[in-house]
Amino acid sequence: FKAKHRIFKYLVENHGYKIFAIEADFGESIYINEAIQEGRTEDIHDLMITKMHFWTWKTEEVKDLLEWMCSYNQGKAEEDKVHYMGVDCQFNTYHLPLVRDYLKIVTLPFQDHADSLLQVAEEATAENFKNFSSGSFISYLGGLEGLQDSLMAYKDHLVAASSEKEFQLHARILELVSQVSEVKFYFQLQQTTINYRDKYMAENTAWLLDYFENEKVVLWAHNGHIANMEYGVTGSMGNYLSYQLRDQYAILGFLFSQGSFTAQGMEGENYTGLETQTLDTIPKENSLNALMSYTLEPAFFIDLDVLRNYLAWYNAFEDYMEYFQMGAVYNNNPEDYYTTFDPDWFNYMIYFDKSTATDLLK
Repeated sequence: FKAKHRIFKYLVENHGYKIFAIEADFGESIYINEAIQEGRTEDIHDLMITKMHFWTWKTEEVKDLLEWMCSYNQGKAEEDKVHYMGVDCQFNTYHLPLVRDYLKIVTLPFQDHADSLLQVAEEATAENFKNFSSGSFISYLGGLEGLQDSLMAYKDHLVAASSEKEFQLHARILELVSQVSEVKFYFQLQQTTINYRDKYMAENTAWLLDYFENEKVVLWAHNGHIANMEYGVTGSMGNYLSYQLRDQYAILGFLFSQGSFTAQGMEGENYTGLETQTLDTIPKENSLNALMSYTLEPAFFIDLDVLRNYLAWYNAFEDYMEYFQMGAVYNNNPEDYYTTFDPDWFNYMIYFDKSTATDLLK
């Protein structure tokens, strides 16, 4: 996490990057970004504790990054400020109240209908749409689409009472309500043909480019999301973005061999709670991690396009080389977390021989 902070800071100060996008809830990021725009460093800790959904980001390291963004923005013109934006779509906790509040800034003839529809969205989201059939869900989505049409029909009124940017933002938040609904509905159906979450995270990231008028964006997410992976009839977030943005999307993955990290423990089928995990065994033989560890370097950068120009590396990749890759859960058996590595998934990698666990906020 500290390395990602340093990378973003470097890109802001030396290459004009303005947007920090992250695999975090879109709605929650609105509140945090408001504090960052106003330079309210003192509010960051409480906002992280009260607004963030994922424990993953509730760390001292992320707090340091957000506080740096606050400090950076102090005294700067609006066009020179940096922004923090989530792209994830798994919760409607904040999307619904944000839309409700925005619709109240002027008198709208469809206000009662909007309130009724958003109430249905709130109740259905809380129950993961378990009582919806495919037909009733399609009808529900049609209602949300109709609300978007009504919003557009009264755009001039809403812009006059707020601003063009505020209108665009809240129209997007309403779109997030539909996204979250689809993610939840199809997840409870165990429909895996389309990865709705990654599809919409990619769309939200692409929307940021339009909203911020093609400012440069850093996107922080798990390797499995940023990678250019194809599966099913769709793929990962990175697969969508690679197709849409081509060489304007560069993929930087992270790799480590040993050390400590924070994850939910698991024994058998039971979760044992959030704790600092330790990986102290040597990497699996012939894995990418093992080969990188042989350098005896603590950290370094890899250009995969250059690396596979060498015949030995090309052949090794073709022979289904594995790498260590985990997410939020760890069962203390590293063998379970080795999977085939494809160099087409990333442009670059940063390797750390040893990682250090994050420091969770208290």
